Amino acid sequence: MTLPSSMHTLALAMLASVFAWSAADKLLHWQDGLAEVRAQLPFAPVILLCGTVFLQAAGSLCLLAAAFFPEQPLLRYLGGWAALALAGFTCMATLLFHAFWREANARDKRRTLTVFLEHLALAGGLLLAVTLLLTT
Repeated sequence: MTLPSSMHTLALAMLASVFAWSAADKLLHWQDGLAEVRAQLPFAPVILLCGTVFLQAAGSLCLLAAAFFPEQPLLRYLGGWAALALAGFTCMATLLFHAFWREANARDKRRTLTVFLEHLALAGGLLLAVTLLLTT
C-alpha cells in the first residue's frame, strides 16, 4: 500500500466513522432522535428517523468497503454513490438542524454557525470522496 492509497483509505474511513457513530447513537437513543426530528419535521418522524439511520449505516458501510477494497470496481462505485447520498443528506440536515440564522443571541448564533460550517466541510469531504471513487 502506497502513501497516497493509505491516505485515501484513512480519509474514507474517517468520513465513514461520523455516519457509523451517528447511526449507532440514534439506535441507542431512539427517543432522543425522534424528539430531534419532531422538533424540525413533525410529519412522519419515525419514517424519517428510520431512513436517516439506514442511510447513515449503509452509507458508512459502503464507504468503508470502498476504502479497504479499492481494487474492487463495484465497491468503489457503491462507495462513490453512498458518498454523494451522504453529502446531499448532510447538506439538507445542516440547513434544517443547524440554522444559525434562527438563533436569538449572538453567542448561540456563533456556536451554531460553527457547527453549520463544520457540516458543510464534511459534505465537501464527501464530494471529494465522490470524485476519488467514481473518477479514478
